[in-house]
Amino acid sequence: MSGPIALVTGAAGGIGRAIVTALADAGWTVIGTDLPGTGEIPCAATTIPADLRGRTACHALVDAVVADVGRLDLLVNNAATMTVVEPTATTMELWWRDIDVNLSSPLWLTQAAAPALRAAGGQVVNMCSISGLRGEPGFSAYAASKAGLLGMTRSLARELAPDVRVNAVAPGPTDTEQLHRDAEFRGVSLPQMHREYSADMPIGRLIQPAEVADVVRFLAGTRSFTGECVQINGGMLMS
Repeated sequence: MSGPIALVTGAAGGIGRAIVTALADAGWTVIGTDLPGTGEIPCAATTIPADLRGRTACHALVDAVVADVGRLDLLVNNAATMTVVEPTATTMELWWRDIDVNLSSPLWLTQAAAPALRAAGGQVVNMCSISGLRGEPGFSAYAASKAGLLGMTRSLARELAPDVRVNAVAPGPTDTEQLHRDAEFRGVSLPQMHREYSADMPIGRLIQPAEVADVVRFLAGTRSFTGECVQINGGMLMS
């Protein structure tokens, strides 16, 4: 494979597909992974089906990539699950699923990828969320996992410096399939969901997946950022 090598998790979703496309257009050789059964990922040089819950699965994925192509320049931890759950004694299994996928898996993947990323002077980009910055009613597990991912991003940026940079991207409401689930949870139509979110955004519209991907592509091409969280939320949360 030619060009720098990127591994993108959650690559079959709306934002994941956009990230794969943006990186491929910029000359990256992209390896995409998502759950078994999701099929081939457009623009990915290789698609690897994988369930990334657990250290063993994460290390096996990275080991397979490095063994196949010999290097790794960029890891994009995009895979995520969002559960509408009220934390109780009977729902903690769902709580821990969000934590396992959204927080623990990025840690295992980064640890496994660290030697190859050090050799390449590479980077990790963790996909956080506005929910982890301000909270979200009904999504406490998801918000907690994303807030933890941001804290972990900053810690890993210090631990892996100076050879590896670690950054985060925190999108606001984005026009993906997840909006259907949000609308269902709130008991409103999809157009109403669009209107409610857009009303809180000074730009007056939702973020598009390609716009999120542009931020990832920018970070992938610069060497001066580490420990940063780039917010892209249309002004919904300003800092």
